[in-house]
Amino acid sequence: MAVEELRDFLRKRCQERGLSLRSLSINAGLSHGTVHNIITRQYLPSIFSLNRLADYLGVKRQYLWQLAGLLTDMDYSEKTTLSDPQLRFQFAQADKLPEPAKKLLVDTMRALINYFQADQSTPETIPDN
Repeated sequence: MAVEELRDFLRKRCQERGLSLRSLSINAGLSHGTVHNIITRQYLPSIFSLNRLADYLGVKRQYLWQLAGLLTDMDYSEKTTLSDPQLRFQFAQADKLPEPAKKLLVDTMRALINYFQADQSTPETIPDN
């Protein structure tokens, strides 16, 4: 199970740095209960929690997402690029937005992708801007 890999990684990092779970949670800006649940239970953390932990521990966010099982069967390497220039431009613009706006965009994109994958059809009426 992917959550086990995440727990093992977090435990190892805490041991290497001489951190308690409480210190890890405080330094990462998370509640003690959140970190405790991630490490001691089969609890799938939110992207927000994973991002905070990754930022504090100095690892790539995608690495923790992968350990948590959120990126299965996908290529998220540094060399992955967007082939569509419009997408590259829009994502570059989105990257400059404040975190709450980025979160809203990611949540919206996730919902749209899930919708279109479930429908397996491409909408014909979405305007091309």
